[in-house]
Amino acid sequence: MNNEELRRNKYRRKKAMLRKVQNKMGVAFFVIILVLFALAVRILLINYNHGEAYSKTVLDHQSYTSTTIPYKRGQIQDANGTVLAYSERVYNLILDPKLILSDEKYKEPTLTALTECFDLKRSDLESILATKSTSQYEKLLKELTKDEISEFESRVEDTKNNPYIKGVWFEDSYIRKYPFSTLAADVIGFASAANGGELGLENYYDEELSGTDGISYSYVGENLDVETQEKKAEDGYNLVTTIDYKVQSIIENKIKELNAERPSKSTAVIAMNPKTGEILAMASYPTFNLNNPRDLSGVYTQEELSTMTDIEMTDAMYALWSNYCVSTIYEPGSTFKPFTVAEGLEEGVIHDGDTFYCGGFMEVSGSIINCHEHSGHGTVTVKEGLIQSCNPTMMQIAAKLGGVKIAKYAALFGFGNRTGIDLPGEEAGLTIGEKMTVIDAACNSFGQNINVNMVQMAAAFSSLVNGGNYYQPHIVKRIEKSTGEVVKTIEPNLVRQTVTSETSQLLRTYLRAGVDEGLARKSGVAGYAIGGKTGTAQKQPREDKKWVVSYIGCAPTDDPQLVLYTVIDEPFETNGTSGSSLDALNLSRSIYEEALPYLNIYKDIKAEPVDTTNSAVESTVELPDTTNTNNN
Repeated sequence: MNNEELRRNKYRRKKAMLRKVQNKMGVAFFVIILVLFALAVRILLINYNHGEAYSKTVLDHQSYTSTTIPYKRGQIQDANGTVLAYSERVYNLILDPKLILSDEKYKEPTLTALTECFDLKRSDLESILATKSTSQYEKLLKELTKDEISEFESRVEDTKNNPYIKGVWFEDSYIRKYPFSTLAADVIGFASAANGGELGLENYYDEELSGTDGISYSYVGENLDVETQEKKAEDGYNLVTTIDYKVQSIIENKIKELNAERPSKSTAVIAMNPKTGEILAMASYPTFNLNNPRDLSGVYTQEELSTMTDIEMTDAMYALWSNYCVSTIYEPGSTFKPFTVAEGLEEGVIHDGDTFYCGGFMEVSGSIINCHEHSGHGTVTVKEGLIQSCNPTMMQIAAKLGGVKIAKYAALFGFGNRTGIDLPGEEAGLTIGEKMTVIDAACNSFGQNINVNMVQMAAAFSSLVNGGNYYQPHIVKRIEKSTGEVVKTIEPNLVRQTVTSETSQLLRTYLRAGVDEGLARKSGVAGYAIGGKTGTAQKQPREDKKWVVSYIGCAPTDDPQLVLYTVIDEPFETNGTSGSSLDALNLSRSIYEEALPYLNIYKDIKAEPVDTTNSAVESTVELPDTTNTNNN
């Protein structure tokens, strides 16, 4: 076969293949045309037979747009399960003008039902429909209860008599509720729907209390019905706190009673379990209503409020919301003296039974520092120096210790550092450190020239009386799911040892003597072995002659189960002075009287009867200005 014939055969085969491809393409094109024709016929049939129903379903679907399902914020409970904060389901009334106006049959029955079931004016509704006719979401009312929407829901459900109420639906929401209003206000804090936790535990544990929103969305199925899919919301966790509702209530009631008669700038109390660091109660005055935290009428008169600028009102609110127990630092005064004695015993520079002389004052670096007993205590033992709150005794112990050791123990007891309590806004306090001068050390020995917060003092004092174990103070002991399943347990955190058990035992003996026969006698309760120490500190600036008075104590002294710390900032003035620790003693005694029996802390049959009729109290001591001598 020559080349010409080969070329012709190749051409014929190629032409045949092209013809086959063209035939196949023709068939495929015909099938596609046929399918499209069938679809067109189907659409025409659907439109002819069901067009009106289909259009109606699609239009009605506007009421079933994607909707957020809000989560429920977790509860806050006391140690025994009493609910202190919870979220209540409420409903927002939503109007869909576009749907209402889509059919003339909807408008009249819908507006009639709205005006009859809710406090809404017909004219206002007409105005919304006229000005926002294309809108599908107009919030008419918010935070309605189930009872408030029940009548309207009943009408909608009665489709036989009310088939044309359309374009209205209820959006779920939650509001935060505090059943006891002011109880533990600055501890619990408050939360808002917009900002979450804004104060206290609500803020510190905001992530745990918050959950995750769910979503509900709808679509039209093959049978032209609206089908709904839903992803449920995940609720927040619950907090079980260490707060005891009963102890908290006792303390707050006693604070309120005192300030009704003898108002102070601030009054604050902490009750702590010294064996665990658990806070049983934490309260301060003045307080506020958690259900209406921005209301200042309980603290200021209407006349005062009317003259305040916006900035002044904001500052006043933040001052009121501040938790005095963690966010305010101050000089503790003589309640610091047990620490000075403990330091001297630990370092071996003093021993039980050692004596010191008090002539009513002591000269330190050219400055005269008085004792509250201006005539002097004479020769006293370490124990007597503590229970009589003798300044010269403490200053002599400080001189034996020296600034370096005093600074070491300040850090060991946690002063100058945050405790890490699970509350926001804790202040660290102020200490001078190893560079303190001789006069710094002298003033530090009786609680001046050092700034602390109340939680620091309560935690450090607990270690003095519990055998030397420093536990981190905490408010929450357990985190749970809404089902009760435990997510996390916060165990007591033993941080370090501050003193030996021998020193702790001696301190308990001294502190009990302070209540039985010393300046803390007015804190005693018949039948109970209580140990305690008073404090009176002059505030800065010294020339203002303002004072902080306090009391710190424990019960029972042989096995402490309760530490009570009371601070009154600028107590009620009597005869031109606000420096007496009497109010702090009386307040503490009144708390002991109710709290100890409730906590099943039994009376000590060996305890001596308490006679407080002629008990002396620690008076004020004005300090020299040592500002220019610090850190020299």
